[in-house]
Amino acid sequence: MIYAVVLAAGASTRMAAVGGPKALLRGGDGRSFVARIAETARAAGAGGVVVVVGPPHGDAIKRALPPGAGAVVNPRPERGMLSSVQAAVRELPPATSAALIWPVDVPFVEAATVRALLAAAPGKLVIPQHGAGDKKRGGHPIRVPRARFAELLALDPELGLKALIDARPDNVERVTVADKQILVDIDTPEDLPRRK
Repeated sequence: MIYAVVLAAGASTRMAAVGGPKALLRGGDGRSFVARIAETARAAGAGGVVVVVGPPHGDAIKRALPPGAGAVVNPRPERGMLSSVQAAVRELPPATSAALIWPVDVPFVEAATVRALLAAAPGKLVIPQHGAGDKKRGGHPIRVPRARFAELLALDPELGLKALIDARPDNVERVTVADKQILVDIDTPEDLPRRK
């Protein structure tokens, strides 16, 4: 079973003007970012969804989680995104074969893209990429196989997932997708007009 791990523990300080947190912002279809990601992950074939939350918005996000999504608390998200990934991976069931690491500020990825990531070589760390030639850029979500969980948990949280990717480039598969939404990162109020 593959779990989607939605990273929503940030303080969303840059979104204060629009009433963050980002997890609860809504796209043009009225769904919150966290609900949209959970529904897309399930539609694509993910077996479960875990949302990582932290102070100060953790309780509000937990109350708004879509049915079937669980929550994991990262008490110190200021240590970096990897600390949230580690908090979630520690709580995943033993039958989990991979984790789909999905920042909540990348909410518009298409289900077909996620299906392509889930269908890629099982033992590989899988990164979606968009573009052509030297303009190709990697995006999210990233699929991490269970075989790399111990290595992931041993990393210094300040290093980030890039350290896991760089440690074994032979274990990385890059999947080119037509979906440019893998690159759309809603970080500031100025990014909001790009919402779908």
